[in-house]
Amino acid sequence: MKKVAKFILLGIFIFLLANNSLFKSDNGKYSIKENLKNKISSNTPNYVEIDKIPQDLKNAIISTEDKRFFRHYGFDIVGIGRAFITNIRKGEIKQGGSTITQQLAKNLFLSDEKSYVRKFKELVLAIKLEAKYTKEEILEMYLNVIYYGEGAYGIENASLKFFNKHVWELSLEECAMLAGLPQAPSKYNPNKNFYRAKKRQEVVLKTMYKNGFINKKTMEKLKNKTATFANHIYVAY
Repeated sequence: MKKVAKFILLGIFIFLLANNSLFKSDNGKYSIKENLKNKISSNTPNYVEIDKIPQDLKNAIISTEDKRFFRHYGFDIVGIGRAFITNIRKGEIKQGGSTITQQLAKNLFLSDEKSYVRKFKELVLAIKLEAKYTKEEILEMYLNVIYYGEGAYGIENASLKFFNKHVWELSLEECAMLAGLPQAPSKYNPNKNFYRAKKRQEVVLKTMYKNGFINKKTMEKLKNKTATFANHIYVAY
């Protein structure tokens, strides 16, 4: 699998040499040639450096969005293959197989158009980001630009919006709830759909446990809390 990824990477770089237009932004927000971290931090209210973001939140995001984040070159060949098969079966683009780096590239440079051309541009730009920035810098920028719902862009704004506290004050459960929002911000909005947000939070916590970010003892405590919550919901109805 690693050899396949290297061959794909080599092919993409050869293509890049002949087509620099792929580095151009579709939405005009940012340029790949800029110092993106400085530009984003100056344009984003309440921008938060990576060392102020709880490890639980970083683990929750990685588990949920891109569990091989620290092991790939900007794209995940396994995720791309799985998404490609799903899209072929459905006859349309249903899954993207996007990594955190690809999601960052899409948010910074591209439109929401669902097409294979846009997906390819996203992949190319993700590789360029990986070559220019560290994994920690990419994760930091990602957490500060992603939309979490109710007008909240960036993790600090989301933390203040939904929990009225700074991101570095979040508990494990709160980190898991915020990590579940980017997939569908309106659907999992805890202010409007709290029960649905709790179910999504459970999925994130189980994924963290599966990926080794939560130990068995902690998971048992969380299960007891969830059971108590569900009981209260039942009694209320």
